[in-house]
Amino acid sequence: MASRKPSTRLIQAFFAWKAVLFVLASLSPGPGYDTSALIALNRSSSRHVDFQSWSILDRVSLNSFRWDALYFIKSAQRGYHYEQEWAFSWAYSLLLKALVKLVSGNGSTSLQNYVWTGIVVSNACHLVSVLVLHRLSNTLLGRQQSGRVPFVASMLHIVSPAGMFLSSPYAESLFAALNITGMLLYAQARKKDRLDRQQTVHGDALILGAGSLFMLATWIRSNGLLSGILFLVDVVLFVSQLRKGELSLNGIRRLIITCISGALLGLGAMIPQYVAYRQYCVSQASASTRPWCSKTLPSIYTWVQSHYWNVGFLRYWTFSNLPLFLMAGPMLWLMLQTGIEHLRYFTRQPLKPSNTQSRGEGKDKEDPSATSARMPQLALPQLILAISAATNFHVQVINRLSSGYPVWYIEIAEWMITQGSVVQRNKVPEGSQWICRGLIMYALVQGALFANFLPPA
Repeated sequence: MASRKPSTRLIQAFFAWKAVLFVLASLSPGPGYDTSALIALNRSSSRHVDFQSWSILDRVSLNSFRWDALYFIKSAQRGYHYEQEWAFSWAYSLLLKALVKLVSGNGSTSLQNYVWTGIVVSNACHLVSVLVLHRLSNTLLGRQQSGRVPFVASMLHIVSPAGMFLSSPYAESLFAALNITGMLLYAQARKKDRLDRQQTVHGDALILGAGSLFMLATWIRSNGLLSGILFLVDVVLFVSQLRKGELSLNGIRRLIITCISGALLGLGAMIPQYVAYRQYCVSQASASTRPWCSKTLPSIYTWVQSHYWNVGFLRYWTFSNLPLFLMAGPMLWLMLQTGIEHLRYFTRQPLKPSNTQSRGEGKDKEDPSATSARMPQLALPQLILAISAATNFHVQVINRLSSGYPVWYIEIAEWMITQGSVVQRNKVPEGSQWICRGLIMYALVQGALFANFLPPA
């Protein structure tokens, strides 16, 4: 498949996989043990009887309207009414609201329209992130892998363990599209610097584009802030060169551009918090002002996560949550193992803002697509996310949050393609194709559980 028009093959595989998931969702025998979605879609007292005669499309929309999707859709339809709703993406709900109004005009804006809009947005963004991941993989690896590793990595993203979360009205697909595209622009800028041996205006534009996309990703999910580590690494390296007197005028310009891009990320995190602060701490200022308003750094997101969901350092480490740690264990191991493997490139090629050319620089100097540009710093957001999930989050969410981070897909694809070198060096089992099979099996089981409103979420 990889040898002929990989983008076309990826699109075909994408729609085939989505068809499997939606057929699985349509076969759900009932409205789920939690009937919140059914009640929201059908206010009639005969809703359970009516459900038996629903069409396949109606069943798919109901069975995609689960867990956090209830918050996203209701917030898009009528705005934020309750404090705990601020744990869910403010920007994503605004996007759905805008799209529904754009499509319907003055027509119907029923809850069903919001659900289907969310489904379309999620699947479109998932497809975009698959194609962008293929291009990012080619940028990082060059021609050495003959297109096989990028193709396999993109296929792994299609069958991501996020499963139905990437097909339902959830923020994961949009976040993945923004975050991976931001990493692509960042990688293109760094690779261009390496080939041109200096920082160019074109590279500056790519860095600003990456910062803008990371800002939007942070609006969608707060873990988008982790991508700012890429800019932090660059700033440290630039400052180090500046102190040694080795930084050119172009390098100083790039340092400024990098700082601006990092500031955009901070802006992405602050804007939703500012909107909430104005609503709860300024407009409603009174004796009943919420406790988080008086914090040194008031953040409704951290307050809601801690107060309503008991999120905090080691709070999830209880015996009753052991099954969830076991469920998240394989994904945590993969993210840590692949992240560490990617970081090992620190010792194989120098990490400098004005890098010398990497492997194959001689004969491929004039062809950027032929030169690999392994960037170990891309693994840092993934590693910190995995550690944070194990210590601070509801650990099972790592199975869906992982969908927006490209390094583990690329490294597993290399395990599967280059068994002789990578597997022996890292003592990964030779049957690493079982990782792919495991992802598919998990996504199918998770899809069936999701459609029935059953854990894990």
